Amino acid sequence: MQITSLNARPHSYVYVKPESQYSLFNTTVHILLIYLSFYGLVSIYVDNIIIRSLKDVGMVLVAIFALGKVYRSQALFIRPFLFILGSVIALGALNLLLGASVVTFIYGIKITFLPLIMMFTGMLISQCQGIYAFARTNLIIFILLIVGWLVQYSLGIDNLISLGFIYGVNIKNYLEGVPRLSSITYSPDGYAYALLITGLIAERTKMALKHRFFRVIIQLLTISFLLLSTIRSALLLWFVYQIIMFFLQIRKYSKKNTLLIGVTFMLLPAAVFFGSRMLESKNLLSSSSLLDRLQTWGNSLTSPFTMNGVIGNGIGSVGAASRRTYMIGVNSSNFAVDNQYFSLYEQTGWIGIIYFIVLFMWIVVSLVKRMNTSTDSSPLRLPQMALALGAGVAAASLTTNVLELFPANVFFWMLIGMAIVQSRNSGEISQKVG
Repeated sequence: MQITSLNARPHSYVYVKPESQYSLFNTTVHILLIYLSFYGLVSIYVDNIIIRSLKDVGMVLVAIFALGKVYRSQALFIRPFLFILGSVIALGALNLLLGASVVTFIYGIKITFLPLIMMFTGMLISQCQGIYAFARTNLIIFILLIVGWLVQYSLGIDNLISLGFIYGVNIKNYLEGVPRLSSITYSPDGYAYALLITGLIAERTKMALKHRFFRVIIQLLTISFLLLSTIRSALLLWFVYQIIMFFLQIRKYSKKNTLLIGVTFMLLPAAVFFGSRMLESKNLLSSSSLLDRLQTWGNSLTSPFTMNGVIGNGIGSVGAASRRTYMIGVNSSNFAVDNQYFSLYEQTGWIGIIYFIVLFMWIVVSLVKRMNTSTDSSPLRLPQMALALGAGVAAASLTTNVLELFPANVFFWMLIGMAIVQSRNSGEISQKVG
């Protein structure tokens, strides 16, 4: 099996072993993914450092193994990527010289940057033709998330508290007693984002691609349980994703696309009217929370004209890492931020933000190149999906630390890695040996 590497010169080819050659690796990854999905439920009852570290050790091992296997074929992408990523981590570590907590730094690395390197795992899965199996595993996790939510809903918040769940962390109310539940993840936000991303990936299973009815069922379940979760930023991500996918689908002229545009614009006013009425009825269009966050950001963010504004307060100083270290007794700011851009700024300063912009632009350029070299009839359309999902993440990051939400961030980065690598099995362009 031969494929054309993203960075290969003309007439150069990469030999790709079939999935069976990496059967142990693939099996390990799928077991790890299922464990990551319900790790949040385990962590509520288990406070053992060894158990908590198992998932991190597993991710490190599979990511390093995958990097070793894909480095040569994707060197022109990976080298700049590793340089920029290493520069960001080095910048975020400067505060250790000024007395910052090593524990906070470690938690910052494991929460934000460890899921990011799982992108290499996604690259190897794509290279060894394991995309459909990955989608099937995500379908299993998607079903587990829904079943877990239904069980918790039937039990009620009072019973869940008696079982050890913490109100305001694992479970809480939104408005008028509407429950926000964590399902098998650690928090309601983590559940909503895991449900969203696994649902989108589950649409790429062979059954969903062959049978539109099955794909529609997955789509309806995704949006229905997203609405029930009442997590507005996740709904925003889903909405932006659908818009970008629509425009990427009609980017080339054809009679079918022209008809699709016409029908869409005819139905758009009705969709906006009824959609806004439904969201308003559930108070999902309220702006009070956003106004509160604007006030918090204005009072709490580091001044950009200070040294910490330039190089940041250190990795893990805010966001999910700071909340976690505060809970275990480490002197921490306990500042959630609720904005991924501000979270990155607080940790790495303006210099770090510039590095991150370059990093994400490098990923976007690589995805666009891959999209332009793939066939329009490709059933998976992974580059398009990755670009649309990235746009959704960028929008949702305005009010949520999306890249810190576990395990959704792991699934997200693995999908990015798969989209960057092209294989014949996924319907991409392949070339014969010259």
